[in-house]
Amino acid sequence: MHIKFLEDFKHKIGQWIFHRELKLNKRVKSVSNLEDAKSIGILFEATSKEQILEVKPLVDYFFKLRKDVKAFGYVNSKKFDECHIPKLQYDFFNLKDLNWYYKPQNDYILNFVKKEYDILINLSDSSCIPLKYLVASSLARFKVGKHEEGYEIYDLMIKLDKKEDNMKKLISEIAKYLKVINR
Repeated sequence: MHIKFLEDFKHKIGQWIFHRELKLNKRVKSVSNLEDAKSIGILFEATSKEQILEVKPLVDYFFKLRKDVKAFGYVNSKKFDECHIPKLQYDFFNLKDLNWYYKPQNDYILNFVKKEYDILINLSDSSCIPLKYLVASSLARFKVGKHEEGYEIYDLMIKLDKKEDNMKKLISEIAKYLKVINR
């Protein structure tokens, strides 16, 4: 009971700070399509190897289009596994990189957030607080993510039917809309 209260308290503090940072974010908003974008950041949950493999086709797709792409995965654990070794287009952070109210903090996280990506894609939902923080504080010009009531932090929100609500469909819809936007 006591632990649940403490976790709820940390979550409420985190929500308050999240909304404050969202209001203070002074980014330059600009709609961008795949043709015009030069840099793309991707946020995703990366605790398991399977989650990383689900994102790989999207990263490869952008890389083949000669985009500067960086996939940044959150590992919900205090240690990294073999699949979490940073690679050219992939970086990871974990529970050790969070403060007491779940805000990600270290130099490479700060570098990701401060980079003005033409497009930032969040492939997780609002239940992943650390990734939500990164979206809110990112200076990316065009933010794309899954539609959720009460989380208007994106410039383009993709709404999926409940029966089609999976990572593969979300990636497919994001790629489709980024191709046709601004044409």
